[in-house]
Amino acid sequence: MENNNNSKNREVGAPSNGKKVLITGGAGFIGSNLTKFLCDHGHEVTVIDDLSSAGHTPDEIDQRAKLVIGNIGDEKLLDTLIPGKEVVFHLAAAGIIKLSLEDPYFYFQNNVLNGVKLLEAMRRHGVKKIVYSSSSSAYGEPIKAPIPEDHPLNPINPYGASKICFEHVLSSYHHSFGINSVSLRYFNVYGPGDEQIPRTRAVPTWVVNAIEGKPLPLYWEGKQKKDYIFVEDVAQANLMAADKCDGFRFYNVGSGNGIWMHDLIKVLEKVMDKKLEVQQMGERKGDPTVTVGDISKITKELGWKPQVDLETGLRKTIEYYKKHLNK
Repeated sequence: MENNNNSKNREVGAPSNGKKVLITGGAGFIGSNLTKFLCDHGHEVTVIDDLSSAGHTPDEIDQRAKLVIGNIGDEKLLDTLIPGKEVVFHLAAAGIIKLSLEDPYFYFQNNVLNGVKLLEAMRRHGVKKIVYSSSSSAYGEPIKAPIPEDHPLNPINPYGASKICFEHVLSSYHHSFGINSVSLRYFNVYGPGDEQIPRTRAVPTWVVNAIEGKPLPLYWEGKQKKDYIFVEDVAQANLMAADKCDGFRFYNVGSGNGIWMHDLIKVLEKVMDKKLEVQQMGERKGDPTVTVGDISKITKELGWKPQVDLETGLRKTIEYYKKHLNK
């Protein structure tokens, strides 16, 4: 949704010795953490977000970044933002699997066609590097685990299909127009600042419910194995990918270890030091049984590996929500 209320845009005048970068979707969960991370590392950051599903208000986005409220489908706006940028971090997307089952057309329009508009703006203005936030949903139900990058791509929901479709677009733009890209296939990202609307991801839902004394909704009786990766590690992967953004590359970004969802509840109980009530929710469409990533490729080629273990990450997440819910 386009928003032309430029009075809400935020300018910053502080100079930076780092790269001039654009973050699409920079007000979202991962985007807002990446914005802070890049500002901390001395980069000059411009954020574009229409705030339609970000969960964050403009005041909550790092004040060192320039914030522009708008949509990447707005080609005229892109022509004012793209020139002079050295790297684009592309996170803007519709990202709720359940909603992709309800409105597939919107997901392909937003996640693929608007992404093409972004690439066309980059092509017009000679910007040659893009780091793309892709998803492990591209793999679908895996035939082996941990899942390597050369695993067959068989998405089982429109969201996953839209993410891998744009990876193919990036490949074509590299080979046809010389735009270099790195696609980062995230597994289950968690951490502070996850204000997704509506809230569907397990960790923030469980943490908030646990704090408020409500039962934790559990699908498939907890018989799903997932790979959880802390959001600060994801931000680090983005920065390292930008430094090695040549050609067309794609990497898994996860912990490399899986945990059954019923065991994740036990870890949460340990960290919070209390017994938690669970509400069995039955089955849910679009969920694979196992999503655990093989991260050996990104470790070998980029030198990236996760630094935050699950218990530490959960503690930081719990601290965030305790403060946030008390505001």
